[in-house]
Amino acid sequence: MNAVRVSPTKWNWFLALAGVIILSNFAAHHLLPLPPNEMQMVTIGSLLDFVLVIPLLAYLFVFRQKRQMAPVIGVALLGYFVGKAIIPDGRLAGMEWIGWVLFAGEAALFAAEIWIIFRLIKTVHTIRRKVQATRGAVTSTLAVWQQAETAFSENRFAKIIISEWMIWKFALASWKQKPPESDRHFKAHRQTSVLAFNVMLIHAVVLETVGVHWLIHSMNPVIAWVMVVLNIYTVLFFIGEIQAIRLNPIVVEADKITVPIGLVKRITATKENIFSIRRTEEGEYNEKDQDAFHGVYTDMEKGEPQVVIELRQPATVHYIYGFTKKAKRIYLRLDQPEEFLAAVEEEGLSRMAT
Repeated sequence: MNAVRVSPTKWNWFLALAGVIILSNFAAHHLLPLPPNEMQMVTIGSLLDFVLVIPLLAYLFVFRQKRQMAPVIGVALLGYFVGKAIIPDGRLAGMEWIGWVLFAGEAALFAAEIWIIFRLIKTVHTIRRKVQATRGAVTSTLAVWQQAETAFSENRFAKIIISEWMIWKFALASWKQKPPESDRHFKAHRQTSVLAFNVMLIHAVVLETVGVHWLIHSMNPVIAWVMVVLNIYTVLFFIGEIQAIRLNPIVVEADKITVPIGLVKRITATKENIFSIRRTEEGEYNEKDQDAFHGVYTDMEKGEPQVVIELRQPATVHYIYGFTKKAKRIYLRLDQPEEFLAAVEEEGLSRMAT
């Protein structure tokens, strides 16, 4: 399933409409005189606004395109608590069961997510044993990532957990590993400054953590420590990215080409879907091309790709946290482009299909 991004306009519409509903209900209960015989009907109407209308708007404007229902229940539960804060005490007497029903729904979803995590752990252990036994061309960690995402292809929560596992795996448990070396493994980072760039980002985050924590702690210690935790996570992500870049080269096999770009994205071009593999022409590359996979690492200086893989049909680009899109072309900037072209020629991958 392709990733669907909600436009800022739809978010703005949802927030604006939800704000109007909240303000109008606040006015009804605190600014307007209500006759006793109408108070219960207004209270019921407000409660319906908070637990039904606002969640319905959230679904229509935000979650419908993503085909997500679970967050809607969370919006309803949040709406119930907002309603309790706005509606004066005593007017919700006898309606507390609504909150308990919503809470039970959230608890059921939480239990389902815990079950998914246990299933995921079991699946990953099984996949790891198979991968270690077969010892394929791609690294075992990347193979586990690919197969685990395939096994949970329709579950976004599972993909998020897989991505988090990958970050921690590369950041903390990959330092004894060595990158594979053969005439079918090709680096794309050694002639760039991408590793230095990530190290620079780590230094910037560390300095920012010290400075901001010292500045904010005296005003709000909770926010200060939350920012520390987020910055530690950011540092781990950059460390994991460095390790993923080092340990996962581009791989040429007899039936496919696997192109991982750090932790962020990857794509596989199968033999039957490859139309041609050639040198890029001068002025051909457009870094804003939405139909292309950009296998070009961040560099201090703008670098141009040397090789383009043209596909018969768009292939799926897998991003971190389970997002996907389609790409018709794969641009590569390689350390050894000539050796790569020779390898794909030997495997019969570069011949233009008729």
